[in-house]
Amino acid sequence: MNLDVKNARPRQGGALACASRYVIRKKRPQRRSGIHQCTMPDEMARPLIRGRGEGSRHLEASASELGAPVIGILGTGDFSRSLARRLVASGYAVVVGSRNPKRSAALFPEEAEVTSQVEAASQADVVFVAVFPEHHSTLVELKPTLAGKTLVDVSNGLRINRVGPSNAEQLAELFPESSVVKGFNTISAWTLQMGPRDGNRQIFLCGNNSKTKSSVMQLCRRMGFVPVDMGLLSSSLEIENLPLYLFPSWRVPVLCTLSLFAFFYVYNFLRDVLQPYVTAGKSVFYKMPIETVNVTLPAVALVMLSLVYLPGLCAALLQLWWGTKYNRFPCWLDRWLTSRKQLGLCSFWCAALHAIYSLCLPMRKSVRFKLLIAAQQVKVIEDVWVEAEVWRMELYLSAGIMALGLLSLLAVTSLPSVANTINWREFSFIQSTLGYCALSAATLHTLLFGWDRAFDPAQYRFLMPPTFLLAVVLPAAVLLGRLALLAPCVAQRLGRIRRGWEKSRHLRFALPDDGCRNGLEESSNV
Repeated sequence: MNLDVKNARPRQGGALACASRYVIRKKRPQRRSGIHQCTMPDEMARPLIRGRGEGSRHLEASASELGAPVIGILGTGDFSRSLARRLVASGYAVVVGSRNPKRSAALFPEEAEVTSQVEAASQADVVFVAVFPEHHSTLVELKPTLAGKTLVDVSNGLRINRVGPSNAEQLAELFPESSVVKGFNTISAWTLQMGPRDGNRQIFLCGNNSKTKSSVMQLCRRMGFVPVDMGLLSSSLEIENLPLYLFPSWRVPVLCTLSLFAFFYVYNFLRDVLQPYVTAGKSVFYKMPIETVNVTLPAVALVMLSLVYLPGLCAALLQLWWGTKYNRFPCWLDRWLTSRKQLGLCSFWCAALHAIYSLCLPMRKSVRFKLLIAAQQVKVIEDVWVEAEVWRMELYLSAGIMALGLLSLLAVTSLPSVANTINWREFSFIQSTLGYCALSAATLHTLLFGWDRAFDPAQYRFLMPPTFLLAVVLPAAVLLGRLALLAPCVAQRLGRIRRGWEKSRHLRFALPDDGCRNGLEESSNV
């Protein structure tokens, strides 16, 4: 049957929704009138209508008259209940197959009919198989009834399956005369119940029969979701694995962040906590929870931000070395380039924590004691104003605030909902140009913090240089590399390469000046 019913919009209380729900409910003692007749009740605990057999005949007759397919659901779990509610709200006639209809009837909307599995399979045109995959074999007795119908498999596995076969492929083997479509397994029952305004709107679908797959895609659109065609049923294994992945793109960035934090924390502990205790017997272990962590976080944030832009420089250098853009990057560089977003968000997270820790520093008891001691010493010292230190602190804080602000802008624009509202040039300007500005501001913030400490021998405790010197090496190298790529001779050659010029093919190529030319003056020996 055709799923597209013209001039029928059930969500606005159209004629289709009113008519179908009236047929289901007309055996009730009192029938509501007006718009309340077309509105789905919020409560789901009320029992369904009496006379299941007669009601089902009315349901099937009404759906046939209106040209709308009857949707069947096999299973009465949480997902089935949410799916039935969303289908009813979308104007579909829904019949639910249960092993115990009397017990399950009160759990579903009263517009849906709860009956036996055999009767639900016989009435429905499209059947959602909402049972666990290990129980698919219990439905074999429905094979004659489900022959020629569309089965939508919504199941997921317990663990990632990399070898196959998938649950949908096994279901297709059990029901060879039915058309199996995989879908609806990547959305939760909460998303179905609350509607597509909350959660993900995309539904991944795959199937071997293009006609039945198109009908399920139309059903998705009518429910308010966006179907995504993933091809044949062989893609179902990938779709079933999607909900089981645990941050696959975040593992390396998070591991890198934790490793850098552990390294810099141990380094700061040796310099600032252990060295005074070993050399002078002074116990400053109280610095470990707050002060040592606060010195570690900015170093991690700066190095992580440098790692966001370093792979782009490596890619540019490789293209310049090869003289073409058509050579494939090494696998490690490919993975590095695709992890830049996660690396940048980890950097922003460390920078935000550093700002919070810095604001909490004056709240510590140790700081209050130090202020009291300093106040007593002020009475003895006549001049405590140091012009250089005042300027250093002002510039240091200003550069840090500017860097954090730019990092916040980068983090916000990396969100898909924000990135979809800007074009590619705007996105590239923010992530590249403003990103390098953020890296420059963060590097300046670190240098102003260090000031002249790099030249003070007392700062080299245990012959270990200050932390800021280690943290500033990589960002300084990235910034210098970026400046080298901005040189006119290098930038022009790199621009030609990225527009198709190849050194080995002797292609004469020039970049367009005013946008009036296509950039190809002459081509030979291609």
